[in-house]
Order: sequence, then C-alpha cells, then structure tokens
Amino acid sequence: MKPVIINVDDLGMSAAVNEAVLHLAQIGRIQASSFMSLGTIASDEVAELKKQGIDIGVHFDLTGFAGLGSLKQVLIKSYLRAWPEKILQDVINRQLDAFEDKIGSKPVFIDGHQHVHQFPQIRSVLLNIILQRYGTEIAVRSTKSMQHDVKANIIHALGGYQLDKSLVQANITHNHAFAGIYNFNADIKTLQAKWNEWLSSASEQGLLIMCHPAVPSDSWNDEIKSARECEWKWLKSDAFIQCWQQHHCHAFNWQNLRQKILHH
Repeated sequence: MKPVIINVDDLGMSAAVNEAVLHLAQIGRIQASSFMSLGTIASDEVAELKKQGIDIGVHFDLTGFAGLGSLKQVLIKSYLRAWPEKILQDVINRQLDAFEDKIGSKPVFIDGHQHVHQFPQIRSVLLNIILQRYGTEIAVRSTKSMQHDVKANIIHALGGYQLDKSLVQANITHNHAFAGIYNFNADIKTLQAKWNEWLSSASEQGLLIMCHPAVPSDSWNDEIKSARECEWKWLKSDAFIQCWQQHHCHAFNWQNLRQKILHH
C-alpha cells in the first residue's frame, strides 16, 4: 500500500473553499488542509475538521491576504534579498499567532501560498522562527515533485533544493515527494488522467498531493475559480475512489509520516 496525504490548500480564503474542505473531510477524501490564517474560519468548522482527524497547517502567505506584492514582486525581492528582516519576522509571527488564535492549537505543518515559503531569504527567516517557536515538532512542505513537467521543475527550482537541504539539517519532518501541479485549466477527464499519473507515481515512501477545491458559488471569485469547482467535482466522485483504490493508496497524515521517519 502506498501512503498518500491529500492536502487542500487555501482554507480560509472563502466560504466556498471552507465548505469544500469540510465536506471532503466528512466523506474521508482528504487528510490535511492548509489554512490562510489571515482569512476566515468559523469555530464550528474548526471543531468539525478536528473531529474528522484532519491535520491543519499554516498556508503562509505574502501575495494574498498579506498583500505584500504580486508573486513576481515577492520573488524578485527575495532573490535580491531586499526584504527588511523585521517585516518578514512580523508577517510570519502575525500569521502563526492568528493561526493559534483561530484554530486553538499549534499548526501541524507549514507550507506556502504560491510556494513562497521556499524562496530565498523568506525561507531562512521562516525556518528560524519555526525552530524558535515549535522546535522540530511541526512539519514543512517540500516541493520536490514526482512530476517531470516544466512547471513542477520550475517550482522546485525556486528555492526547493535549498529548503530540502535546510530541513534535513534541522531535522524537520517533510514529505518525501510532492504532486498536484498543473496549469489549472483541466476538465474532469484531464484531471482524472493527472490524478491517475500522480497516484501511480506514489511510492512506499509516501506522497503529498495538493489540491484547491471549492464548491460552486457566485458569491466570490478568483483567477482559478473554475479549476477549483472542477477539482471539487472530481474529489467527491466515485471515479476518484476507483482511481485511489486502483493504485493501492492508503490515507496517511503528518503524524504517521513523522513516525515512519523515526522508525527508519
């Protein structure tokens, strides 16, 4: 059996995303979700996710609610190492404080909205704060992908190698492999082919797959809204379950992963 963590990103972004996360948790399709802690979540939603055993982590954000620039601006500033360290420390601590306040516990793991957690300069300040606040108790997402496409390679090249090295040095739990990267313009059929590919690439060392579902709703919008609604349809379908079973996957979470690493 292949251990797989399915993680929904962007919890807290909108009511439509939160509703998708809750429903997918209740029907046993996901194991983890990354919360944008400057966003919104109701206490009964938190209670339900905890009841369903969902790992909740911080979706560290600079380009969304944090409003510190576009992805391109954030990336350039990081590569020029032009961030005032104090600003990064403040925004990181503010999001961790907000997480603890709204979720009522420390995060199980940390990852990044648009993968900003691995960018130069941001990466080192973030890891220092994680170690100060939590020691090695919480995990961090690696973007080292099983996929061999250009987008996956580019994402990991933007700081992923250095992040992986730092996580190993600091003895911080991280996923062995990563998937879920595509250009957000897939229909159900294409999405099914992608998930088949991702799940077949999983190994006994485990795989983390990110996804971005949202229930159909006219009350909000973002640039990948139609992809989110398509992912929602796919993840709650019988075809998804068949795909999961066909590839001999079993649901895993960060705690299982930590234990697995400790026993090796």
